[in-house]
Amino acid sequence: MIRKLRIKFIVIVMTIVSVILLAIFFTMLMTTQKNNERMSRDMLRQALRTASFPDNGSLPPGDDRPGRRFPVLVVDVKKDKAGSVSTVVNQLHFFNQEDVEPLVEVVLSREADFGILPDYELRYLREDREGGSRIAFADISMEAEMMKAQIGNSLMIGGASMEAFLLITIFLARWAVKPVEVAWERQKQFIANASHELKTPLTVILSNAGMLRTGNSFKDEKAARRLDHIHAEAMRMKQLVEDMLFLAKSDHGERTQVYSAVDFSYLVTSAALVYEPVIYDEEKEFFYEIEDNLLVAGDEVRLQQVIHILLDNAQKYSSSGGRIQLTLGKGEHNTLLLKVSNEGAPIPKEELEQIFLRFYRCDGSRSHHGSFGLGLSIAQSIVTGHKGKMWAESDGKSANYFFVSLPLE
Repeated sequence: MIRKLRIKFIVIVMTIVSVILLAIFFTMLMTTQKNNERMSRDMLRQALRTASFPDNGSLPPGDDRPGRRFPVLVVDVKKDKAGSVSTVVNQLHFFNQEDVEPLVEVVLSREADFGILPDYELRYLREDREGGSRIAFADISMEAEMMKAQIGNSLMIGGASMEAFLLITIFLARWAVKPVEVAWERQKQFIANASHELKTPLTVILSNAGMLRTGNSFKDEKAARRLDHIHAEAMRMKQLVEDMLFLAKSDHGERTQVYSAVDFSYLVTSAALVYEPVIYDEEKEFFYEIEDNLLVAGDEVRLQQVIHILLDNAQKYSSSGGRIQLTLGKGEHNTLLLKVSNEGAPIPKEELEQIFLRFYRCDGSRSHHGSFGLGLSIAQSIVTGHKGKMWAESDGKSANYFFVSLPLE
């Protein structure tokens, strides 16, 4: 849980940082692009107003307007049958008269008087006049290179910033989650200690209750019945303590399982045969389909416990006359898939993950079955310890489904 909390903290912080950095870089790029476009438009407008000027880019004497910052090409197009094109000035020395006419045709075919010709890496501005049009072109190849360089620098700076923020966030995640981790460890230690300490008095109670029951110490029927109740509730308490102790050991990573090749198909078949008469006695339907020879590496006792927990839940919480179905077969990516379904009150969608929490029950009616709400939590802990997955689904109408996926041997 602590690890998931740290990961969630890191993901949230890094997402916020990423959004902020992207917003900054995108704003910078858009601002730079708009500035370049504005400067280019001003320069092209200036070029259109200038009737003639030297090729070196200087302005005529007496013209105090700011000089152009990059080379331009200005042409006049007359409105006559020939549509003659004359070059006013050409500072784009890689374009000759033969190259100019195709440019003019493209510009005249467009409705917009300002735009970009990406195939030629030129920006143009057209001004319609009496008797024709004047068109100014500016080279934007340098502008494109500057934008590429800015994008590359932004990516490098962004990557370095993300790495730095990631390291800082990892440190902050450990610091921020430390109080929760301490409280969680203390809680686990308390449960483990309490469970361990309760085992001794429960053993004494069960031992003495057992001797009194076998010795027929009470001839009074009511007293004997009370003794039976004491023994039964002590057994329930012992089971609860053992479940809590198992979960506490699992939290501390104390795995005592002996892993070996286990015939999971055999375990499922044996469990189905055990529960079949119990389910039929309750006048419920039970169907199972089990694929043979599915082997897993694990603890046979613990895996058997998982199967019994699922079948016990299906038998307890299925509706009267309902259908219980068990299937076992191969899953995806070299895994097996165990599915246990039962007809009954559907589990709400928002509670499908919470049912695996300790002592959690969907509704108060489930407490009538004598369970403590630890079975699914124990089953999930065992499955996780075997590198598998366990989850629940519901059709929202009348059936619930529990799945267990384990890697095949």
